[in-house]
Amino acid sequence: MAAAAVAMLTSPLLAGAEVSPAEAQGMPNCDITCGNMSVPYPFGMGLARCYWPGFNLTCNRTSNPPRLLLGDGTLQVQELSISNGSTFVSVTHMGDIEVDSNGEGKLGGGLMTNGPFTISYNQLILVGCNVQATLKNGNVTMSGCSSVCKNGDGLAQARSTLEAGMQCSGNGCCQSDIVFNPEVAGMLSNNTSYDVQLKWFGWNRSADQASPAHVFVTSYDWFSSTAIFHELLRTDAPESADAIQVPIWLRWEVVGHGAECSNVCKSKHSNCIKGKRGYTCSCKHGYQGNPYITDGCKDIDECKEGGYTKCYGDCINLNGSYHCRCPPETHGDPTIPGGCPSPVPDKQYCCNLICSYYRDESK
Repeated sequence: MAAAAVAMLTSPLLAGAEVSPAEAQGMPNCDITCGNMSVPYPFGMGLARCYWPGFNLTCNRTSNPPRLLLGDGTLQVQELSISNGSTFVSVTHMGDIEVDSNGEGKLGGGLMTNGPFTISYNQLILVGCNVQATLKNGNVTMSGCSSVCKNGDGLAQARSTLEAGMQCSGNGCCQSDIVFNPEVAGMLSNNTSYDVQLKWFGWNRSADQASPAHVFVTSYDWFSSTAIFHELLRTDAPESADAIQVPIWLRWEVVGHGAECSNVCKSKHSNCIKGKRGYTCSCKHGYQGNPYITDGCKDIDECKEGGYTKCYGDCINLNGSYHCRCPPETHGDPTIPGGCPSPVPDKQYCCNLICSYYRDESK
């Protein structure tokens, strides 16, 4: 089975997701649980030998439930998996991106430059009146959009637009895809942080700032949640953006520290995939588990009830595969219900019946 590596920031209602026991395998004598979440290698907690460099996580057990944290502690891991061929992890960042009096801010989370993580496949959301947001990674513009409020009713118009199931069109809020290209001008970019610049273009900036602008980098569809946009676009009371958990996708690869297929994909039943910056691994077809540790990819018993295949005959499990056949003295297709009919009558028996019949007729 394919393997995955994923990190994402999630909605305020999403609790920490559990990792399948088949993939929740860490290094010997290392803690791999934080609350209801499991931490499979190359991720890890505690001692340096428990994780590949750069994949260290922290479990805050003083909170209830415990929180699994990444980077400087402002990113909470919500989904963590190494299955299904994905190379992402889901984390949440609390609130919008803070900007100073000049309209400048940064989203980072303490992710190390040239480390395993990059911020990717997200969306820029801007809520505010007569303001423009530009998102940059170094000197490269990644996204931007403008939000206009006419006669002070922009936020109400935006709420009506979203309630109708449409995207922010620029009245009170706007949204724009973030262009993600890991290779710019022949060089690999390190998307570990974004710089944000807000510029107000209305004639009365003090009036425009009566409803503070909020800028978010978030996963797709987050802002379409009714509870989210109602909170941010409310006009009857101040919004509580600081209490909102914003989901973000992070992509990862195993990089640096002598990383190569032979020492990254340690299971003998694993595949190695070379990426733009490093490597990821997956278990071969017919196996599941953790390809990053020795003997981590385990054979799938397809013959077990609720397994990965349908066999209505005799199922024989094999290493990395299985064999499905009709029971003895039957034939047909054992992969469909009733595909192996009752035993065929013996040919000699049939012959004897026919011969007897003809002998009776001759009397």
